Amino acid sequence: MLTGAAIGMLIALALSLLTPPNPELPENFLGLMLIAFGSLGLGLGVALAIAFDLISARRAKRATANRVTE
Repeated sequence: MLTGAAIGMLIALALSLLTPPNPELPENFLGLMLIAFGSLGLGLGVALAIAFDLISARRAKRATANRVTE
C-alpha cells in the first residue's frame, strides 16, 4: 500500500519536473499533485493487495497435523 503511494508521489514529482513552467499554475501545484497522485497510488495499492489476498486464499490448502509422542 505504501509502495503504491510512494510510486504515485514519484510520478507526481517527475511530472512536475518534466512540465515546462507555467505562470497560470498555482504556487502549490507540486504539493497538490503529490497529494493527488499519492492518494491515487495508495488506493491502487490497496486494491492490488486485496486482489492478491483473494487469489492467494483460493490457492491455499488445508493441512492437518498430528502430534507424535515418543
